[in-house]
Amino acid sequence: MNWRILMRTFHKTIIFTKVSLKGYFKYEDIFQVYPLDLPNMPYSNLQTHYPVVLEYWTSPDERIEVDVEYEVLKESFSETATQTTKEDKILSLLTLFTNHSFFRYTDFSGAWGLPILYDNPGEEANQWSTKWIMTGTYHWPEMVGHFQITNFSKTGVDEVQYKDHKSYYYDNPNFDNDQLREITFPYNIFVGLGVYFTLPNEIRGIVDSAISYSVAAMEMRNQRKTLSLLASFTSVETMVNLEYKDLKPEKCKECGQLKFGVVRKYREYLLKYFGDSPYNKKKFSAYYDLRSKIVHTGERLKTENLYNNLPKDEQQKEFVTRMEILQIGKLAIINWLIKNSYVIAKNED
Repeated sequence: MNWRILMRTFHKTIIFTKVSLKGYFKYEDIFQVYPLDLPNMPYSNLQTHYPVVLEYWTSPDERIEVDVEYEVLKESFSETATQTTKEDKILSLLTLFTNHSFFRYTDFSGAWGLPILYDNPGEEANQWSTKWIMTGTYHWPEMVGHFQITNFSKTGVDEVQYKDHKSYYYDNPNFDNDQLREITFPYNIFVGLGVYFTLPNEIRGIVDSAISYSVAAMEMRNQRKTLSLLASFTSVETMVNLEYKDLKPEKCKECGQLKFGVVRKYREYLLKYFGDSPYNKKKFSAYYDLRSKIVHTGERLKTENLYNNLPKDEQQKEFVTRMEILQIGKLAIINWLIKNSYVIAKNED
């Protein structure tokens, strides 16, 4: 057996989704996710965050050394840094390839809140008082002993449902808006992840940067709509820069302008990875114009404020625009990975 496999340390932790995950998803021998189902685990019929199990492994070559003032804390801090870095990478990839947010709690500072002691309390809730709540925790006494593993667990549930590329990303995608629709996965996630994990470190670093902006766009899409849009545009532009990183700028001898300027590279990238058509040319140009207005004039989306006087049809139009740009930010990365899979395979040969 390969010594690298023998040196693996397996981890099992709790993450969350905003829509229910009913089945398991496992990618190769790298990680798997499935719904948490343990005796006496906390549950509320009012919950909008659903606990999910993430299992993965770390190896010595992934270890992150953390410098701390007290040597006795170094091992603990380094182990935590190694695990959270691996967890965040997996969560980002799941958020990229699916139409959903996979996340862990990062804010443990606390907040004032009203504890929901039990479901359907009726008028008794009028007697409850606000308490200082320790945020970012999901705990119950009986959980001890359930999270130590030496290999991937048997999940006890069926595999998630898969959909083809077009219907998954274009046919009414559920960006965590409909809690009644369970999480599904696209078939292409296996190809995309396969390419991602075989990328050279330098290229993967650039792709990771693009993914981080796409994840940020998902996180901000409802509360910071304009910033979410800019994050999606930045995701696209990061991939554009990667695509043309070896292109040497040339100026037109007659007019002095760049022959292949920023706007053209942006449009050509999207046409290459989304399809070249008059409709797409018009739409991508319009979206770039919107991006320029926001960046250069400070213009905000009309629906940025929760309470606005926009007619319903204009609100809906802007909502569709936001969701389309959010999906473009994702697919600018996904389509690049999938369409370059043959290049990666050829280089490996």
